Amino acid sequence: MFYRRCFGLILGMSLLAGQPGQPRNEAWVLALDARGAMVGDLKPEEFRVKVDGKPRALVQVKTPAQTADAAQSWVLVFEPIRDTNMRATAFVAAADFLTKVPDGDRVFIVARGKDSLESLMPGFSLRRALWAEALAKVPELLPESLVGMSKESLQGSGFQAGFSDASDGAPGQEALTALLARFRSGASGWAKGTIDQRGVNVLDRLNLNNPGFVAGLLATAARESKVLGGILDQLAPLAGQKHLIVFSRCETDDLSHPTVKHAATRPDRRPGDTSGRGFVREKGDLGGPAEAASLATRDMTLLQAELKNKAVAAGVTLYSVAGAGQNVMGHIGTVAPATGGFAFPLSAGVEAQFGQGIQVFGSRYLVRWTEDATPATPVALDIASTRKDVKLVVQALR
Repeated sequence: MFYRRCFGLILGMSLLAGQPGQPRNEAWVLALDARGAMVGDLKPEEFRVKVDGKPRALVQVKTPAQTADAAQSWVLVFEPIRDTNMRATAFVAAADFLTKVPDGDRVFIVARGKDSLESLMPGFSLRRALWAEALAKVPELLPESLVGMSKESLQGSGFQAGFSDASDGAPGQEALTALLARFRSGASGWAKGTIDQRGVNVLDRLNLNNPGFVAGLLATAARESKVLGGILDQLAPLAGQKHLIVFSRCETDDLSHPTVKHAATRPDRRPGDTSGRGFVREKGDLGGPAEAASLATRDMTLLQAELKNKAVAAGVTLYSVAGAGQNVMGHIGTVAPATGGFAFPLSAGVEAQFGQGIQVFGSRYLVRWTEDATPATPVALDIASTRKDVKLVVQALR
């Protein structure tokens, strides 16, 4: 069993408006040193807070040691993942992560089914055997793409805010450990999915020469995003630290890929035709109709902004296990840092960075400051430390 008081150097250099949520005059702040290790001894006088560019006086600072025993809430969301190796990586990282969730913390698991996001338990649970039971269903359940006509509300068991159960202690932990061992030693293909075809890039998959196809993908992404936004709204009234983690490698990540934005600026390649409308893409071509690419970039940016604002208003920290690296972070990964969270590439090694990172994720200061009035719309939040070589990870808005 994992206890949050055990701090360590885990992530290293790789970590360098709905219902009323958290009070607008407080934020959870993670402090890291130059090596990426957690800093737990900052004093109140070492914090500086600005809201909309204006300094604010501190009211209270609680250290990670003082907040360590407070229960936290963790939501794991599995969107479609294409490649079988990436699926296995995601499932192993999630299982490893759950074995390290501290006693008293609650978990809620959601996965994409044949046509919609479904909850795999009635609500937040303390029962580890239920976590294992839910996660064990994901490999068979999770599709490789956003198939079907996605509904705009959470399906399956839904989310019951009042649901509660009791911890099952050691037997539950044994169930999680057994699931992790099964995932790690699974026979070839246990995670389902198919091997990604080599040479098929993002623009090939999106078929930008077909505006109707792109519009359909965007409509599906919007419905999927609405469900995620609904989950954030439902989390808003809950007290304490709240975290939502999205595992994905699907169309929403493709639509948010930097090459789509770049394709919107590429000229038509047909000799003498500068309209940008008659371009027909061929496999491997880096061009594409500017109209379709521009529409995708605009719509995905709006969806990301809405999710970011909902997360900040609800006091939820977003994390993403999706992208391929620093510049390719996936749909949720693009906005996760603005909520105080992180984006991790869905690639080999993510288990060490993400699966073991829970002791850092939850080890935050609670910083409160004075406020004259609550702004009607989100405004910039800037919290910094006067201590040299300390980086603060915190939401960018309030």
